[in-house]
Amino acid sequence: MRYHVGIGCSFGTPEHNCHGIIAKNLGAEFINLSKGGLGNFRIYTELLYWIETNKDKLEDTTFSIGWSGIYRNDVIENGFIDDTIDNSINKTLSFKWSRWRADREDPTTLNLPKEMNITLDQRVRFLINVISTQNLLSSKACNYIMYNGIDTHVNRSIFDTNSSLKLKIFEKIVDTKRFFRFKDSHSNFVAKNKYFLDPTPSSLLQKIINWPTDDSQYSVKDAHPSPEGDKKWAELVWQYIEKNQLL
Repeated sequence: MRYHVGIGCSFGTPEHNCHGIIAKNLGAEFINLSKGGLGNFRIYTELLYWIETNKDKLEDTTFSIGWSGIYRNDVIENGFIDDTIDNSINKTLSFKWSRWRADREDPTTLNLPKEMNITLDQRVRFLINVISTQNLLSSKACNYIMYNGIDTHVNRSIFDTNSSLKLKIFEKIVDTKRFFRFKDSHSNFVAKNKYFLDPTPSSLLQKIINWPTDDSQYSVKDAHPSPEGDKKWAELVWQYIEKNQLL
């Protein structure tokens, strides 16, 4: 039996998601650990937990990771059961999760240190999660592919020279061969080609309250991928996998 584990945010939860299409192409049983609205620390943590609790499957398992938005900061809540997702998935998860967002004026953001550079901080955290996940999978001799579900790229030119040089060091550590379109994302692809799940223009209120980050930056009612948007993106990812013999 072959297995394919997919994990990401809400872009990985529909029945027509990219991870599932990859699993189908591989002829593998699909195990989906994706959860909408959450971030990248959760992705690393749940992958680590799944790997350590499924060592009997590891030799026959491949992975796909669709990274979430960089401003989503995951926190662990009391309890282990999340009744918002299927119980069969719950059995494979380690914790119940919530999150705060650094691009929203919630109580957590308002109490951060005044000198904090939020964009720099969140970009570094993202890169560390990517590097840690790649090191984890490589140490277990696991084959995998990564891509950005939601846009994560921040141009280094917006930072001071010293910070930019340090970011460059982290970016160079990332194995971009196993990262499809490192500076692009599924959400950008959907927006560019208008593959929105619901392209109806959003209300004026929605435009006002949404910051220009994540999938909420687009002025439509639902910027998640349509079935066609998932299919077309998955085709590109699969072509890249085959070309580079990754899985």
